[in-house]
Amino acid sequence: MPVKLPRCALPAAALALGCIGDLAPKEIVVSPRILDIVAEPPEVAPGATVRVRAIVGGNRGPVSYRWVACAARDPFSGGTGGFGTGTGEEGCTGDAGLTLPLGTGEEATLVIPAGLIDVEALLARIPGAQRPLAERYIRGVGLIVGVGLTIEADGRTVIGYKRVVVSLNPRPNRNPPTPRVRVNGRWVSVPAGAGGDCVPEEGDGIRVPRAQNVELAPDPAEAWLERYTVLTAVGTFEERTEQAFYSWYASDGELARGLTRSPTRDNVWQPSATPGARTLWFFVRDGHGGTSGCRLPVTVD
Repeated sequence: MPVKLPRCALPAAALALGCIGDLAPKEIVVSPRILDIVAEPPEVAPGATVRVRAIVGGNRGPVSYRWVACAARDPFSGGTGGFGTGTGEEGCTGDAGLTLPLGTGEEATLVIPAGLIDVEALLARIPGAQRPLAERYIRGVGLIVGVGLTIEADGRTVIGYKRVVVSLNPRPNRNPPTPRVRVNGRWVSVPAGAGGDCVPEEGDGIRVPRAQNVELAPDPAEAWLERYTVLTAVGTFEERTEQAFYSWYASDGELARGLTRSPTRDNVWQPSATPGARTLWFFVRDGHGGTSGCRLPVTVD
């Protein structure tokens, strides 16, 4: 039997994990949740267009969406070049001085202003001795533009936030490819043009026995991992390689782990003893802002 993970114990923790009311483990999706927000691409130059897409699970009825772009009062507030990490009423950060509506659909489009990064104007605000460091940061690491999302579903309100990097980086970050996962020995993946659903690469839909362990194994090929530059806490630049993190969600049952990574990237899911339709969600993240995911319908016999 899969190992149970701790349940949300306090209201604050429950809010952060999106499990108010049900207090289920965070990887078991039984009420409306924003499981991920995918930005395509996750890093862009000024003047480019970014498409953001929400992956929502746990809802029984229709979902309404409200997207906003979040502009900070000071482009260097929070020490990150623009936006902090907390959330506010619109899914934006606490230092957001302006919100720009982006739409009310499952997807939204954000056009990055062509003049967002004015290197000379930004450097004019930096003490002379720090300008070389600041210029490299602006050009290579970039600034953050925030996208906030509020959803309404089944009488609940849920907020989410996505960071998009805007830089002059000649090697902008890309999202990982959509997940390819072996489910009890059968590979599932997202065919071209299939949207956000995983489907079996051979044969009909996935069927699994009730109350029995289901082996989940992501494709170990991770040639897509990229190199990127970070500014360390001691004020130096460092080249790093992305790492693959796998997030797992299910509409029922138990998962051995909510998050895996190499070398123990595999997982185990055990559905409940009740037959019927279930849903699994697989996500892969690069630890650098890139993400991709898919939804897999499963029949429990």
